[in-house]
Amino acid sequence: MRQYRVEDVFTVVDFLSNIAGASGESLRTLLRSGNGNMSEEEAEDRGIELVLLVLQKAYSGCKDKLIAWLASLSELSVDEFMAKPPETVLEVIEEISNRKESVSFFKRAFALFKGKESS
Repeated sequence: MRQYRVEDVFTVVDFLSNIAGASGESLRTLLRSGNGNMSEEEAEDRGIELVLLVLQKAYSGCKDKLIAWLASLSELSVDEFMAKPPETVLEVIEEISNRKESVSFFKRAFALFKGKESS
């Protein structure tokens, strides 16, 4: 799986902008609950929850964009990605959620989105 690039920030912020209502509130609640005295392991678990929640909500709101992004992260065309066994999707999502930089990346993208949303 490739490293994150600048274009990924815009993709994730686009996913976030498509998450509204109760879904958006669940993201805000998850982030707010992360404030305070948490162990490093608890903070990491909270970050993984955030990553998985964004991916889940992105699927329901913009499936084609999510598939294109997962294919890009896998360094495959959409057609190549879609021809892979179903486990491929799970492996890519597991890789995203297990990467240390994913937690920071998604939190920062959400902070950017929140700033954009309030302007």
